[in-house]
Amino acid sequence: MASKEEMELKIREQRTAEANNKGLMGQGGKIGTVLRALGSPIVGQTEGMSFLDTEGRDDEPSGFILRDMPMFDMDGVARPESSEWGDAAEPMSSSTRAVGYHFDGLSRSMHLEIIYKEEEAELSVYHRGFLVYQEVQGELSCYMPIKEWEDWISSLNKVSKRMQRESKENEFKDKVHKATESKNSWIRYIQSRWGIT
Repeated sequence: MASKEEMELKIREQRTAEANNKGLMGQGGKIGTVLRALGSPIVGQTEGMSFLDTEGRDDEPSGFILRDMPMFDMDGVARPESSEWGDAAEPMSSSTRAVGYHFDGLSRSMHLEIIYKEEEAELSVYHRGFLVYQEVQGELSCYMPIKEWEDWISSLNKVSKRMQRESKENEFKDKVHKATESKNSWIRYIQSRWGIT
């Protein structure tokens, strides 16, 4: 008799083969295509001290200390002096970057959510609030084949592919337009510079 771990491994292998056959797995699979075309980036913001030192150094030209630079908050109001707020007025730097992608199907009458977390390389699908599919670093860790969400993914994949095709066509048209405009600009330049018609 097989152990529990062996049975789970066998089920995982079967589900992985099934997900591959249905074209669901990987960034190039149906789920990844839907997420890239219809999803939105999840933006993370980090805030911390700037790489510029806030304390004066002997080798710095005088007056070029970050703490002495005027700083403005997002609403355009000058930051208070250090004496008013203590350490809270010390200059902070912030940066934003995409930490993943998110798709919410409720606007399309689908109780479906897809989330990709870049740091963990984790792709998850939620159907009616329940986890039904998950890949972590390319390995399948959860897959519940339910016709409703799989049909939704298939129909969204068709829309996504059409959108990608239209985007490529528009990109090509834009390149042709820019090349034509550049050529016409050069002809106008030659005509105005050398009087050639």
